[in-house]
Amino acid sequence: MTLSSVQKRDLTLVAILRGVSYLGDAIALVALYLRLAHGAHASWAIASLSVAAALPLVVLSPISGFIIDHTPVKRLLVILCLFEGVVCIGIGLWHGRVVTVGLMALLSCFVAFSFPGYSALVPTIAGEDNLTAANSTMQSVQGIAAVAGPGLGGLLVGLLGQSWPLYFDAISFGLGALGTVMLVTDRRPHPGAERPKKGERDLGAGMRILFKDGVLRPLVITFVVFLLTLVMINVAEVFFITETLHSSALMYGLVGASFGAGNVVGAVASSKLKQDDVALAKASLVALIVVSIFVGLIGLVEHVGYLYPILVVMGIAVGLLNVAFTTLMTVRTPEAQRGRMFAASNAAFTSAEILGTVFGGLILTLVAPRTVFQIAGVVTTIVALLFGPIALRATRSAKYTELGTQGA
Repeated sequence: MTLSSVQKRDLTLVAILRGVSYLGDAIALVALYLRLAHGAHASWAIASLSVAAALPLVVLSPISGFIIDHTPVKRLLVILCLFEGVVCIGIGLWHGRVVTVGLMALLSCFVAFSFPGYSALVPTIAGEDNLTAANSTMQSVQGIAAVAGPGLGGLLVGLLGQSWPLYFDAISFGLGALGTVMLVTDRRPHPGAERPKKGERDLGAGMRILFKDGVLRPLVITFVVFLLTLVMINVAEVFFITETLHSSALMYGLVGASFGAGNVVGAVASSKLKQDDVALAKASLVALIVVSIFVGLIGLVEHVGYLYPILVVMGIAVGLLNVAFTTLMTVRTPEAQRGRMFAASNAAFTSAEILGTVFGGLILTLVAPRTVFQIAGVVTTIVALLFGPIALRATRSAKYTELGTQGA
């Protein structure tokens, strides 16, 4: 289906706004890590910052998703962007560890609402027939920001000090508020949603959407395990490259850039995916298996040069996976419940990332970095092969049921 001029305008505007915001966040995070990397107990300070950034997304997800589905979202997002900008200014002004971690937690509380808000707004703008292309665009700009952000963050810290990256992030939120005001499309509650009935007040609706759906449940479980192990290898990666392969910090950075570049390519290419449950589930499963196998292959590499093509392919697969799975979750969720679904999925995936970081640190005390990659590759491959066919059978069954109903 062809997008109208209003849809094209609003999608382009949201993509630019989110891209600038992701870039600002990536730049700010580099500055904060560098700020906390000095002095006694630096590792604990960085760990505390990571927890402060992640935990509110999990804890507040039932409330944030519920509010997103029962509030005109454009006005709410403008307010959230302004509050986020103010908090970023505060982090730039006050450098104490406790204050930094506390303000990061406060910022994350606002992000817990803005993330599902924008995620639910994009399908409203794009329309039900254009979800794959819209998600491809959003994932592409996020990938570009992830590639450019760390380098720009380090450059800005070197040139201007540790506060200006935070002010840049604050400006990105201010631009987000201004751009959101300019959107023509708004996502408003469905009739009666402002005063939900008793049976609609359950704040656990988002998790029920994910785990009661016969297609989403096995894929969500697989994706959670995938994220957990992927974060584990992220913890091990720096030691694997610098100590096991005896390579430099520059090579470590280039490996990350290879993955990021592949991610952008995969996200762009995924716009050609057919918006169909079976096709999206197949694409998600194939991407999961490819990444899992290549993670295991990394554990066999003896020279850093072999990592670059492997990481490019992995990045392409992850970019494809993100678009396919996000679109599948969106398609299979009623429009009125998408705020709760996005909040719940973000909470589940963030929890996996937190656990992966903890497990990654623990397992590195027991085995070599190379072994971490080998274990992660085997585990994720087994889980994908175990749960993937369940999801595919469910998609085919649902499609046959739908066709039978239409033909009756």
